[in-house]
Amino acid sequence: MTQREKPNLLLVDDRPENLLALEAILADLEFNIVTADSGKAALRCLLSQDFALILLDVEMPGMDGFETAELIRSRRKTQFTPIIFLTAINKTDQHVFRGYSVGAVDYLFKPFAPEVLKSKVTVFVDLFQKTREVSRQAEQLLESNLQLEETNQKIAGLNREICRKNAELKAEHDFISTILDTAGCLVLLLNTEGRIVLFNRACEQLTAYEFEEIKGRNFWELCLPLESAGAAKSEFERLKAAGPSQEIESEWVARDGERRLVSWHYTTLAGNGHPTDFVIVTGTDVTERKRAEEARIREQAGRFAAEAAQQRAAFLAEVSTLLAASLDNPVTLSKLIHFLTPTLADWCIVYALRPGGHFQPVEVAHGDPAKQELAQSLLNPPLNVNLDTHWIARVLRTSRPELVNEVAETEIAALANRPEDLQVLTELGVGSLMLVPVLSLGEVKAVIALVGTALRRFGPADLSLAEDIGRRAALAMDNVRLYREAQDANRAKDDFLATVSHELRTPLNAILGWTRLVREENLDKATVSRALETIERNGKLQAQLIEDILDASRIITGKLRLSSQPVEIVSVIRAALDAVRPAANAKGIWLEENLNSSYNILGDADRLQQIAWNLLTNAIKFTPKEGKVRVKVERIQSSVQLSVTDTGKGIKPEFLPHVFDRFSQAEQTFSRTHGGLGLGLAIVHNLVELHGGTVHVESPGEGRGATFLVKLPIAAVSPDLGEEEIASSNLASGLKGLRVLVVDDEMDARDMLSHVLQGYGLEAETAASAREALAMVESYRPDVIVSDIGMPEADGYWLMAQVRALAPEQGGETPAIALTAYSSEEDRARALACGYHFHLPKPAEAAQLARAIAVATGRAGKALSA
Repeated sequence: MTQREKPNLLLVDDRPENLLALEAILADLEFNIVTADSGKAALRCLLSQDFALILLDVEMPGMDGFETAELIRSRRKTQFTPIIFLTAINKTDQHVFRGYSVGAVDYLFKPFAPEVLKSKVTVFVDLFQKTREVSRQAEQLLESNLQLEETNQKIAGLNREICRKNAELKAEHDFISTILDTAGCLVLLLNTEGRIVLFNRACEQLTAYEFEEIKGRNFWELCLPLESAGAAKSEFERLKAAGPSQEIESEWVARDGERRLVSWHYTTLAGNGHPTDFVIVTGTDVTERKRAEEARIREQAGRFAAEAAQQRAAFLAEVSTLLAASLDNPVTLSKLIHFLTPTLADWCIVYALRPGGHFQPVEVAHGDPAKQELAQSLLNPPLNVNLDTHWIARVLRTSRPELVNEVAETEIAALANRPEDLQVLTELGVGSLMLVPVLSLGEVKAVIALVGTALRRFGPADLSLAEDIGRRAALAMDNVRLYREAQDANRAKDDFLATVSHELRTPLNAILGWTRLVREENLDKATVSRALETIERNGKLQAQLIEDILDASRIITGKLRLSSQPVEIVSVIRAALDAVRPAANAKGIWLEENLNSSYNILGDADRLQQIAWNLLTNAIKFTPKEGKVRVKVERIQSSVQLSVTDTGKGIKPEFLPHVFDRFSQAEQTFSRTHGGLGLGLAIVHNLVELHGGTVHVESPGEGRGATFLVKLPIAAVSPDLGEEEIASSNLASGLKGLRVLVVDDEMDARDMLSHVLQGYGLEAETAASAREALAMVESYRPDVIVSDIGMPEADGYWLMAQVRALAPEQGGETPAIALTAYSSEEDRARALACGYHFHLPKPAEAAQLARAIAVATGRAGKALSA
């Protein structure tokens, strides 16, 4: 691309450093950058140059970006030049909306990602290039048309000259020459068999055949392509049977294979008393004329397409502005359908999703104000749509728009919500129909029905535009939802901070108050003892609050880790019960236990006890005096289930989905009767998920108690091993002499494992990294590898992949055991998939590791389950 052909880009900013930064970001793009340090300077640039895009700062002295944009839009020449606002100050919704209202195509906040800016600039510059290319092609087509017109004039002049010469030679030529001269164009003479008798000069020039070499040959085989010859011959036979002459348009084939489009017809010529002794074929080469017509049609189509695209873009820009003008979805949809009528549709109706999955007609707009009241009757009363018969059922099933070009009268009934609606629909008119879904989070939240009456028929282009509008409406609704969620989150944050302040200050007040009394007043021993108990109790309460906050922070940042090992779940729950029993006894709450079975769970004992403690504490807190809390552990199919049921105040149905949300509490901050930060159940939810389980709550309603159910799936359940399986006779003698390679980046872990394994008679060597271990596999040739997974640079998965890639004689089939703190089911599956024989969670018992080695190396009498 030459310097002259590059599109121009105008950068407007009163700060030179900002202009310099923008030029640096956009330096590698193919266009000319022009800078201006004020709105006035930018307007002067626009008087002398055309620009593909304007990057305009909002905050400038004198004339700000908004005023500059309004002046740019007021000029006819620059009213459609794209403008992108850049600002580091004006970030409020009001400024953003104003930016779009003065015609901006985008509004970016500083600092912005350079790649995002480059991408947006590239899109608009590309659009400018394509528009300029269309204009250039239009000019070329116009020039071609002028040249074709000049050629046609020359041809017409040539034809006139031929006619003149034919007239001059008329007296000197015989009968056939007269025919040729009077024709003035393509003329040939055929006999009754279709063979060439005469062939004029125009035919020779067109086909490149000399008359003498083609005389007597079959016309259809020589001059016409196979696909046209049959029709021409049939016309020839029909003409001989005294039929009327008809014009034929088909291609003629020249000697070199070139095809020319000829408009020609047959004329009978009588002679020797016979009416059809000869047939005259006359024609005109219309190839260039057809090409010119096609070019003109293409030019018009391109112009129409460009105009349509421009109109569509302007229309969609107005739609976007309208959608962004309100944060009330019903109001926005109402304004939208009134805007669409009658421009895009004669009338529109909106069906919105209601609680329970029902759809109702909620908004209607008619392009004829006189019929608006009639259309409004479709909404009263707001009955649910019958999805078994209504047309929007197809849209709900597929989440895709529907187009019905012409609606039959018998199909109108499918749009009626009530029997009386059928008459209303008939009066309003339903000739053509488009149903456009408004999607949010992959679900249809509303359906816009655009209706055309008898004079309007929708097509694919209309559906494409309507679908684009539906997407923009969905985006606007999502933006409203996200805005409100952000507001709710801010309120939740403020409520949480107020709650934290209250909950931390309450025990702190007791601690400081009693501390001051102990130090400043002469208290008796009983009062001092009571003071110390109160200080200790409130100190523990404050410590627990802080620990909950820290746990929530670890969960949010993903830093909460489990130390998994086999845990007897009932003993953990009994410990939690012992911890909360004093609080239950103080309120006279009866703790009912059903803990008769024993199950071993692969998990973190402390965190499992925290789960049980939080659930029990929550149940006791919300259960009135003399109430009951029931705890039960049972096996449900392939899962172990812990249930905690109380007879407390219960949970409102509308609050059930938010029970496990962080900072979520059913009572308002200043009116609640129970303390706490609203973190306990959120921590339970995350700890259960970390153990691969699920937790949910059930409650019949307020005052009817609640039940919390924790399930650990089969992947996290480990059956008890019998004594026969656990015991291994003479295990040390069975392992004696085996060489083991211990791989771990922690020195203490390597030394401990080496010492333990040597106690079983194994010879142990160590490696501090996966790469060091890979080198030792070939040199040391161990009988078994015991490797950690999480190591810097190259982990245990990489090591095993490299080992398994070795040939058997190089150690590629060496048995291996993964000994790691990554103990989830996914980690276990990945370790086994990449070539480890066993996956043991840290810390593993020495006997368990020894038995795993025995099984992996074939030294055990009985296989050990992985």
